[in-house]
Amino acid sequence: MLWAGDVDANNELKYTGSFNDRDPILLAIGGSIPTAVLSGQYRKEDVNMDGEVKYIGAGNDRDPILQNIGGSVPTNTRVGQLP
Repeated sequence: MLWAGDVDANNELKYTGSFNDRDPILLAIGGSIPTAVLSGQYRKEDVNMDGEVKYIGAGNDRDPILQNIGGSVPTNTRVGQLP
């Protein structure tokens, strides 16, 4: 089983700091308007696989990353396990 949210495919979930998995989501929707939504595509930034890349709001793709690193400490990281 793989942890959802490794957007940059570096085998590590990271919510804050350099090379985090949150920033590519913002870049995918245009980089400057966090309320924008990219619809109708399945992309690596679509963490919850609902066909939309969302940075904020209900069903956004940032929250699963934070939840999968522990939910309360945004500086935590989680390393993936390879079979």
